[in-house]
Amino acid sequence: MQVIRNSRGEVIGHITVVHGGIQQIRSKGGRLLGWYDPQSDRTVDAKTGNWMGIGNQLMMLLGNDLNC
Repeated sequence: MQVIRNSRGEVIGHITVVHGGIQQIRSKGGRLLGWYDPQSDRTVDAKTGNWMGIGNQLMMLLGNDLNC
């Protein structure tokens, strides 16, 4: 598990690798925000189920969560 911290050192989320190398990003409270599938090279938003785009864009999902 990779812990993600802000500039003040506070935990704001974490990334875990699950089956098949898929990376999940969760908020500091543990809510699933989305995942990145390296086989398809796509990032999916857990809230909508829609593709965010090509490549690993997990940090963008975390940024969207913080701005809500």
